[in-house]
Amino acid sequence: MKRNLFLSCMLLAFAACGDGDNNNTPVDAAPTPDTPAGGQTIRTNDDITADTTWTADNVYVIPRLKQLFVKNGATLTIEPGTLIQGEQGAVLVITRGSKIMAAGTATKPIIMTTAQPSGQKTAGFWGGLLVLGAAPINTNALSMPASTEATFEAFTSAIPEGKFGGTDAADNSGVIKYVRIEFAGFNFVADREFNNLTLCGVGSGTTVDYVQVHGGSDDGVEFFGGTVNVKHLVSSQNQDDGFDTDNGWSGKAQFVIVQNISHPPTLPEATNGYESDNHGTATSYNALPRTSPTVYNVTLVGDHAYTGVASYAAVFRRGTSGHYFNHIWYGFPKGPEFRDPETLAQLTSGALEVRNSIFFGNDATATNFPPPQATGDIDESLYIDAAHDDQVNVDPGLPAGVMSKTAPSFKPNASAVALTGGATPPNDGFFDVTATFIGAVGSDDWTAGWTAYPQN
Repeated sequence: MKRNLFLSCMLLAFAACGDGDNNNTPVDAAPTPDTPAGGQTIRTNDDITADTTWTADNVYVIPRLKQLFVKNGATLTIEPGTLIQGEQGAVLVITRGSKIMAAGTATKPIIMTTAQPSGQKTAGFWGGLLVLGAAPINTNALSMPASTEATFEAFTSAIPEGKFGGTDAADNSGVIKYVRIEFAGFNFVADREFNNLTLCGVGSGTTVDYVQVHGGSDDGVEFFGGTVNVKHLVSSQNQDDGFDTDNGWSGKAQFVIVQNISHPPTLPEATNGYESDNHGTATSYNALPRTSPTVYNVTLVGDHAYTGVASYAAVFRRGTSGHYFNHIWYGFPKGPEFRDPETLAQLTSGALEVRNSIFFGNDATATNFPPPQATGDIDESLYIDAAHDDQVNVDPGLPAGVMSKTAPSFKPNASAVALTGGATPPNDGFFDVTATFIGAVGSDDWTAGWTAYPQN
């Protein structure tokens, strides 16, 4: 979506400039009301090039249009309970070879939000958290010449810190745990937005667990390749896709919630639960490594009344594959959508599958499948049915509070259909094998205590 062109130009201009003259020093003005007693508000004017710790007694502000790079192999450690605020267009970037150690706790989550006052925060005000790793991607796998790396779309080739991808599947970018990221998605140029959380070529040595991405103007979380695994993720009230996968992401995920509700009525793009591509260029739809995640125990909730651009419970396209088990797709304007011959080949081979899942209340006809889009369109009902242990047009038993904007509840009602019928996850050290229910939440509400749903 288009934004102020002046800001776009300013962002690129700032990116080309070197570090400012000032160090990361306390602001001269008195602390804001958000600053803990006795603490300081610190403006982070310079990139982080040596091991640094942000402490919970201070508030850290990333200045307007500042792309704050953690680089040169440095590690940024963030204490539990620390507040980070981004001014307009700001973004925190963990570059390839550097690390973020953001290990909050359930009682002291780390919060990354905008520098706007509470109650006046706007979606897309800042750029959120971007992590660049060295794990495999397919972005330029079929380019001439071919390459194992790429430059993130927000940056030009003149910014070497913007590169990601490589050959180290076990690459470690650090820890992101008990972290909330809010109101990001800054659009620096049309159709090239940051997200709340963007993971580019991030490796399986990285920990992403108990993370909420809320109220952004683009995707809640987007994966550009890599092998990173994620667990206990809440993607709430973001204006684009809840969970977006591209360019060869082959990681794992379990316990994911997408709550795609409360969208402005005039959004110029679709707001899907899932959006999964293998590659965005038609001649590269079969590029390797292929997007092929393994995902268990997910609840995706849509805004059935949304009348903007056609939005789906899921869009699988452009040669994507993957294994999706124990999902609830609930209340989207349209059901799941499979597109194009390359994706059909993945379906027929079993490389793309949706199993042990429930579809309820998607589209106006209660079929839960979108009508044909064109001649030869893929018939979703051939791949989502009882033969795959799926339940179509069956009420999963979610509470009414699942639609709440301020205090949602995703725990199924007692005796709900969703509490049984799930497949047993793989016993591989990552998945919780006891989660044989359908959806992200069973009898234990793991979202309680550390999530929050602030409104404008």
